[in-house]
Amino acid sequence: MSLQILRMWTLHNKSVLILIIILSLLQSGSIILQAVGIVKTVDLVFIQNAAFSAVFPYLWMLAVAIIVRLSTQLLIARLGGRLAASIKMRARTDLLEHWSAHAFTVQGARQTGSNVTLFTDTVDELESYYREYIPQVIKTTVIPLAVLVAVFLTHPASALIMVITAPFIPLTYIIIGMQTKAKSEEQLVEMNRFSGKFLDLLQGLQSLRLFGQSQKQRMLLAHNNESFMNATLAVLKIAFASTLFIELITTLGIGLVALEIGFRMIVFETLAFAPAFLVLTLAPEFYNALKELGAAFHTGRGSLGAASLLEETLKEPAVPVQWGEKQVSLKQSLSLQKAVFSYKDGPAIGPLSISARVGKTTAIIGPTGHGKTTALHMLAGMVELQSGTVLIDGVSRKEISEEAWYNEMTYIAQHSYVFAGTLRDNICMGQSCSDEKVINALKEAQLLDWFYSLPAGLETHIGEAGRGLSGGEKQRVALARAFLKKPSIVFFDEPTAGLDVLTEKLLTMAIKQLSKEATVVIVAHRFESIGHADYIYILENGLITACGTHSELAEHPFYQFMRQGGMPDADTAPYDLA
Repeated sequence: MSLQILRMWTLHNKSVLILIIILSLLQSGSIILQAVGIVKTVDLVFIQNAAFSAVFPYLWMLAVAIIVRLSTQLLIARLGGRLAASIKMRARTDLLEHWSAHAFTVQGARQTGSNVTLFTDTVDELESYYREYIPQVIKTTVIPLAVLVAVFLTHPASALIMVITAPFIPLTYIIIGMQTKAKSEEQLVEMNRFSGKFLDLLQGLQSLRLFGQSQKQRMLLAHNNESFMNATLAVLKIAFASTLFIELITTLGIGLVALEIGFRMIVFETLAFAPAFLVLTLAPEFYNALKELGAAFHTGRGSLGAASLLEETLKEPAVPVQWGEKQVSLKQSLSLQKAVFSYKDGPAIGPLSISARVGKTTAIIGPTGHGKTTALHMLAGMVELQSGTVLIDGVSRKEISEEAWYNEMTYIAQHSYVFAGTLRDNICMGQSCSDEKVINALKEAQLLDWFYSLPAGLETHIGEAGRGLSGGEKQRVALARAFLKKPSIVFFDEPTAGLDVLTEKLLTMAIKQLSKEATVVIVAHRFESIGHADYIYILENGLITACGTHSELAEHPFYQFMRQGGMPDADTAPYDLA
């Protein structure tokens, strides 16, 4: 099945394939012309003792043939590189479109390292198939056939020997290829496992050291590394063995042709020097074309393992969030009506009925793992519901334009992402903004003192994933984006988790300021974060167990537990949800 996706991508570049076929025809003609030039020159000089004037045209023929041959070979190599680059771009585009079609929670369930490796290294493994194997298959189809016709017209018996011995080379490819594909797939799986594990360990290095898990993870990484090394050596072992076998077949084929010609010339004296020499000149070209396919074959077969992994990923059924075309401007409320969402092989959340009024702050609290974040995703339109609906000002989310909705809202996660770039880039997010607006957003996000301490101001470069920034600074950078964007509604997913008391206080002040300008829906695990909430929902075991204002919930056990400083952890949850 992996060949199917490779062919599908190939057919999108028919013009390149046609050019390679034309150049292969020119190259096969130049090979025959080169052989004729060599044979005629040697025959006239050493056998017929002809004058230089008689040899001169054949020297020109030889020079032209060599130039054409080298030029076509160079052009075919370049076209192969262009084909590979085009296919890799297409494969990465297909992956991005496929992942984009998935809902937020489906994407989050995949291992980051595995996705990165698939997008970079696995796609790069396709290059050898398109840059070397495909052009060589075309050349091997055209050149040996042209050479065989020339030999048949010169000496049919030699052509018959070549026809009989040639099939042993592709037969070898088929036999060995069956093993190579399985081994290469195993190698790629091990590579993805190793690189994915390595990236995830780098991202969580601080936590591993904190909890004393460094040694255990080092041993796991060493085991993955050894598995990858053994898989790679297994592929190389097959490649070396097959190369030796193909060389033996090639040598045997040329030897049989030479032996038959020797008998014809010396013993039976039925073959002249010129045709015999022409056959001996063309025979190596015939077998070399088949042998070069063998070298490209091994690299090409390695790409089948990558294609299998890509095909497996691209065939995963997408669960996209359904949108419509209506424009939206949140003026009244955002609500869930008997909404249900369930994870694959996991418990269901809901049915939930939650309403967030415009201009108000709505909080969702509850024990860890009981579905608070999922409820937030449901409200924000990040997951597709199994049943129920999301209403935006009374209109179903499925009728609303996705672009229009995301222009209206901002989602600030527990760990907001900061990309490599300047502070200005991270706040403006592609918008054209004046310095005054950006600095004002920083002021409202409680970042002004920190900003003035930066040597390069708005042009200060921030590392990938916010290297050089504390957790609180990253969260407030995300808040500054919201202040600059001025959305109608802002979703917060435990924004103060893991922050010290002072940073939490600053961030809470910024959230309160933002709530004056936008509707806020917040999931929190600390009472200080929801102290200014207008309405609160308590979610336990995937269901709303109580709702109301602070005064209405004053006697609820979980509300009291949280107000007294209790931290809802996993021990309070009978099952674990996102």
